[in-house]
Amino acid sequence: MFTSTRRRSWVGMALTVLTLWCTHAAADYPEKAVKLVVPFPPGGSFDGPARLLATRLSTLTGKPFVIETRAGVGGALGAGEVSRAVPDGYTILLSNGAMPVSSALSKKPLFEAVAGFSHVATFGVLPFAIVVNGKAPFDNLQDFIAASKAAPGKYNYASAGNGSASHLSAELVKEAFGIDWVHVPYRGSGPAMTDLMAGQVTLSVPGLSSTVSQVKAGALKALAVTGATRSPQLPNVPTLSEIKPGLVLETWVGISAPPKTPPQIVARLASLIEQAMKDPELQAQLFAQGVTPVYEKPSEITARMAKEVEMFSALGKRTNISMD
Repeated sequence: MFTSTRRRSWVGMALTVLTLWCTHAAADYPEKAVKLVVPFPPGGSFDGPARLLATRLSTLTGKPFVIETRAGVGGALGAGEVSRAVPDGYTILLSNGAMPVSSALSKKPLFEAVAGFSHVATFGVLPFAIVVNGKAPFDNLQDFIAASKAAPGKYNYASAGNGSASHLSAELVKEAFGIDWVHVPYRGSGPAMTDLMAGQVTLSVPGLSSTVSQVKAGALKALAVTGATRSPQLPNVPTLSEIKPGLVLETWVGISAPPKTPPQIVARLASLIEQAMKDPELQAQLFAQGVTPVYEKPSEITARMAKEVEMFSALGKRTNISMD
């Protein structure tokens, strides 16, 4: 029989070997192709940024970062699959601002947004835009807020569906200004924008990148953008925080891995993303797609996720919004 001292010695040796193996694996990571799961359809707001980052990581490492689309359940299907994948660093997720929403507002979520992953890095934020029909009689948000307060329930807003980003962002704007807009949910952003441009609904709060061309063409009128700074694409449109200091609403994109991925591999991947984000060409490409380049390390993206789960859980309790 082993004595307790000898057992401790063997355990210590095993841990040392494991640590050395993980360190070696991280130093050589990746040694083969990495699968990057994008949990939304091709061509959407998150697909382009994922492909840009994957291309840059492939160049940096000499190993392919291959996009695999796993759309469904508002992004929850693909995220849930990665949460259950082998934690070896070769299956990773394009994590995003829909994850804390799904985790907080679903009665039976397919994953736990914080503990269900090893979060690696944030690489960009995407603001929203408050837009109305191009012929609407409002030229600024202050006038529209005043009109909304004078006639509670008169104005409605279109969203891409119950629990969608455009739904929740509009609800947060309503709460911030103490106004009453009526929610009109659609099955996707396309039908919502079609009816908005036709004047069937009053406003919407979609992703900025999906509205720029319509605003420039005059089909829509942007009353405000929701990011921390004005958008280079619409420099004459004020931010929400210029009207109400401190009010910033953004979604985001990042990279996460399955839970229990070795910390050394997480750190190595985060370092590669940080290096990629210093490339001026990648920054310009992200800006062109409406994404503001932002690098956040593992502890920061984890804190972002936890904060947003708490925020959307509280919003759900106040408003009875549910993904189910």
